[in-house]
Amino acid sequence: MQYLLIDGNNLAIRAAFANEELSNHNGVPTGVHYGFFNSLLVLKEKYPSYQFLIVWDGKSQRRKKESEEGVKRNLIKEAYKENRQNDEVPRPLKDFYSQALYLKRGLEQTGIPQIRLPDFEADDVIASYCTKMVDDEIVVVTSDKDYYQILSDHVKMWDGMKDKMVTEESFQEEFKISPQQHIDCGALMGDTGDNIFGVPSIGEKTSLEAIQTHSSWQNVIKYLEDLYSPVRKDFPDVKGSEFEKLRNIRTPKEEEKFKEGKSWKGKYPEITEDMPYTGVALAFEEKRWKPDAKLKKNLKTNILTLMFVDRIELAYSLKKMDDAIDDLPDIKKGSFNREKLLEYFDYYDIESLKDEIDRLK
Repeated sequence: MQYLLIDGNNLAIRAAFANEELSNHNGVPTGVHYGFFNSLLVLKEKYPSYQFLIVWDGKSQRRKKESEEGVKRNLIKEAYKENRQNDEVPRPLKDFYSQALYLKRGLEQTGIPQIRLPDFEADDVIASYCTKMVDDEIVVVTSDKDYYQILSDHVKMWDGMKDKMVTEESFQEEFKISPQQHIDCGALMGDTGDNIFGVPSIGEKTSLEAIQTHSSWQNVIKYLEDLYSPVRKDFPDVKGSEFEKLRNIRTPKEEEKFKEGKSWKGKYPEITEDMPYTGVALAFEEKRWKPDAKLKKNLKTNILTLMFVDRIELAYSLKKMDDAIDDLPDIKKGSFNREKLLEYFDYYDIESLKDEIDRLK
């Protein structure tokens, strides 16, 4: 069979931001309703023979537990997605939260099945269906790059924002790594949107180059260990006052700003006393160790990578989808209720789409 698996939160939030100016005659925000159904109609035209499934986010209990343990171990400063509680919520996102229940009720009238598992996020559920349905052709609808990791010979990804189909072949051609290796890139660089902390100073380009060269984050660490572990024997890890000296190292410009009370920014942010290679970093900063050209190249990034090895391991686990969920619900199509759907469209002033309503059957 052919299946279209839709990341409901991803599509709905995109719709809310793209149509944030829309509201009905009572001032109720309608952008998420209009945008989601408009996208459904486009998808119905593009994939008329596919069985649709909309998957909504639950809360990932595994990621929450692992990240909270990471906070206790001083690996990270905040738990998974905790930043979303602290940040100011944009109005379109508030509109999504306030309208999500009503959107789901409207979608019920189309007969398109919807699934939400309380302990798992949509990507975990979709990944598990893809693992289970290996004999079926699957298109995943999302703009979330985390889904790259499940691309295969029977799983493709449709990114409506870019109007682009991503396949296993096109991904490998563009990035020169396998879909699974995309998790390793995420482990090194982290993910600010989900509050997953990687290595300070490593971004998308650096992480991709590292995985292209070494294949996995473990191999990156092994390569750097081979380079720098001999130096570590000469400059053992520091603690106490020596560690504080390292953490407070600033460039002259940073020192000037610090004295003026304007900012504080050290060369080795977020390090803790139990991290490895602190002695090597301090020896370099105090010019007690002069590395050769090979060791000096990208030295700060390399030393930070070795310092944050436990954080990288945690980030890898947080980025990896749970693709083997037991007892997935069967995908069962419901009944199409034209009358109720028209009432829903009338209330949310989705007038321009009413003539196409029967295409949602």
